[in-house]
Amino acid sequence: MTLWLRWRSPILVFLLGATAIAMSSQPISHYLFKSEVEKRLENIHIFYQERFMDVGRELQELITELNFTCTQQDISLLRETIEQSTGIQLLELQTATGHCSVYGDKVPLIKDFDHKDSSVLGHDTVDFSYNVAPYHNHRLKIHYRLAEASLILITEPVQHVFTQSEVCKNCTAMTLSRDGEEIQVYPMLEAKQYFHIARKAFGPNYAFNVYATANGISYVTNSDQFITQLLLFFMLLSGCLLIGLYRTPERTLKEMITHGLLKKEFIPFYQPIIDTRSGKMTGCEVLIRWQRPDGELISPNQFIPIAEHNGQIKQLTVYLLELIIDQFQDELIAESDFCVSMNVTPQQLEDDEFLATTINLLTQRKIPAHRLAFEVTERIPFKNLAKARSIIQQLSNFGISIKLDDAGTGYGGFSYLQNLPIDTLKIDKMFIDTIGTNDLKSNILDSIILFAKHAGLKVIAEGVETADQVEYLHQRDIHLMQGFHFAKPMPFNEFHQYLQQDLRV
Repeated sequence: MTLWLRWRSPILVFLLGATAIAMSSQPISHYLFKSEVEKRLENIHIFYQERFMDVGRELQELITELNFTCTQQDISLLRETIEQSTGIQLLELQTATGHCSVYGDKVPLIKDFDHKDSSVLGHDTVDFSYNVAPYHNHRLKIHYRLAEASLILITEPVQHVFTQSEVCKNCTAMTLSRDGEEIQVYPMLEAKQYFHIARKAFGPNYAFNVYATANGISYVTNSDQFITQLLLFFMLLSGCLLIGLYRTPERTLKEMITHGLLKKEFIPFYQPIIDTRSGKMTGCEVLIRWQRPDGELISPNQFIPIAEHNGQIKQLTVYLLELIIDQFQDELIAESDFCVSMNVTPQQLEDDEFLATTINLLTQRKIPAHRLAFEVTERIPFKNLAKARSIIQQLSNFGISIKLDDAGTGYGGFSYLQNLPIDTLKIDKMFIDTIGTNDLKSNILDSIILFAKHAGLKVIAEGVETADQVEYLHQRDIHLMQGFHFAKPMPFNEFHQYLQQDLRV
């Protein structure tokens, strides 16, 4: 009886509190979801505000300089604008006499969608009018109509607050609104009921809105909701002591990368580059993988951005370079044309320390410089082109080839090829995939190939997977190819056997 009298009030409070927590699933889910969406919208706002706000200014400056005749001067102005802009992906000029784009005269890029079933946000002034409409791949199409011509641009893709893996299909949506009207950027299905979750203004006139279904809210917050309720139970039962005991700090990803380097968990995979005229391998690309102690392979997309942000990419690159030299010591010093290509970031090609480390390592190990090539992506912009030009020139003079990877997918490709001593262009898989289809980007593929030929660049096609793609590229005199049609990326032991067999042929 004494024990009951002592604990009856705490037990009663616990039972009432536990009942309230158990019945609070839906409010907790909505609160957690709304908080997460608002936080992510704020991050997107910080990231996109400047680039979208600059689009109007950039177009106004372009309009004042254009002749609206699709001359080479107009095309150059279009290219300069798209290279300098962080918000514009495609530009096309339509006049009464023709049309042109960043890829040349009479090269249409932008499909004119029919917007009968979706609203268009418009604006009219005395001098011009424009409207904003959704475009495929979650981009926006802005159509400026002037007296003498039309200027059409496609923005960079609008980032969703959630990735595809975080939500169920068609459970969330985003719209762009102005004066009470909306266009769907990430569309809603008519058969589903969506709830308005959050709104964030982008500039004085426009705002992004996020919607979600009940299933979408539950899908995103289910685990967090369970943990939150469990935590509330623990707080109710025993307070901060249990919270401290059951919430132990975990190692950060940065610490895990450092640990992985010490334990040599990062391993190179190699994918052959084939000269289809002879069927021989001319070299290979190195693709780094992170193999955890349990055998799990972690994709570079999950750790490379963190390593770049933390500065650990320098350690990873040197580690990888030393490992490649150790594995291919005999092949790299032998008399052959075998060349190993590895990826580097634009920031590394602006770093004197990276230049010195590379040259010293190859010199000490007596590796011919022409047996190594660096691939730099245009998806991340150079910050100092003059510095990059100096370092790339020194690497080229030393004998190291520099290739532009993922050509046509990112920032400043034209500018890089014109201002940097780059000798090879690698066509991204997304353009190769358009071969034999009606995809808009198939026009871009042919334009890239034509541009490379005029610029005197070697061309390597990535992601080649079918014989039809090989034949299409042959017809355009592209013979250096890489992809699953020839060989998948392989660990060293498997690749070494492949290499020895190739050398014997």
